[in-house]
Amino acid sequence: MVDNHSSFVLALAGIAFFMYGLNLVSENLQRLTANRTRDALQKLSAKPYLGVFLGVLITLMIQSSGAVTSMLVGLGSAGVINLQQVMSIILGTTIGSTFTVQIISFNIAQYGLPIFVLSFIVYFLTQKRVLRDAMAAVMGFGLIFWGLEMIAQGTTDLRHSQLFMGLLTSMKANPTYAILFTAFFTAVVHSSAVTIGFAMTLVTSQLITLGDSVYWVFGANLGTTATALVASIGGNYVGKQVAWAHTFYKIASVLLFLPFAEQLADWIATGNGSRDVANFHTVFNILAAVVFYPGIQWGARLVEKIMQPSENDKKFSSQFITKKDWES
Repeated sequence: MVDNHSSFVLALAGIAFFMYGLNLVSENLQRLTANRTRDALQKLSAKPYLGVFLGVLITLMIQSSGAVTSMLVGLGSAGVINLQQVMSIILGTTIGSTFTVQIISFNIAQYGLPIFVLSFIVYFLTQKRVLRDAMAAVMGFGLIFWGLEMIAQGTTDLRHSQLFMGLLTSMKANPTYAILFTAFFTAVVHSSAVTIGFAMTLVTSQLITLGDSVYWVFGANLGTTATALVASIGGNYVGKQVAWAHTFYKIASVLLFLPFAEQLADWIATGNGSRDVANFHTVFNILAAVVFYPGIQWGARLVEKIMQPSENDKKFSSQFITKKDWES
């Protein structure tokens, strides 16, 4: 029992390091690219295909789809961009978010601590803000890989825990339960990468199969919608439309691919557990974007029809955030 407790604490500590590392990466990359990100969102989202490209690029730059969607909620509320433009960017952010997962799928977890130490030394010695921000981001990646190593060690030992194995067995037997549980977990930790990274370690440890992991990927994608929904609270109706457009898109994507998810996973399987999970996540998001891209305009109209503004919304639209605020 003591060993089980120690393994659980180790896995939990790994998740904490992973989350903090992601936060370091996102915060420092946002500092490095903040002004360019805002300007690009305002100027380059006029055409749907540019919006998709922009969503991919910005998410790659700041390594946080949640931060991008929250930014879109604010820009939509301010009237800087319209819902149709937002929806094209959302398609891009879902593709861009797969980059982080692809990075952590490389088998370099054992180098996490050296990466952190070396980047910390450079961070400590330099006084240049840009270099310090860059090194802080690299430190974040080091913590991500170090956290993955701890998660892998902890979950491998947890195979002897009846409670943990019972939870995994329940999730294997009921995909709906797996999706709901991982969606809730993702919403709590505000990161799909944490959930998918955890799934990678379980597949590598042979505690779940690639077929089981696809439901973790679906749950992680659904759970990311919580960030934008929370960001829209207190905003005007346009911000809420943006948040719900993101949510509807994620739900529709999962429902579309759910019937043949395991077949798709088998098709892309290479035998490399963590890489296969990352590839499924990438292929799923790319295919979903391709399928829904032609219907962006129709989807925007549907969301606007479902979530029409009240008289109070019309009267006080953009009371707290205005286009001028974003341009200043």
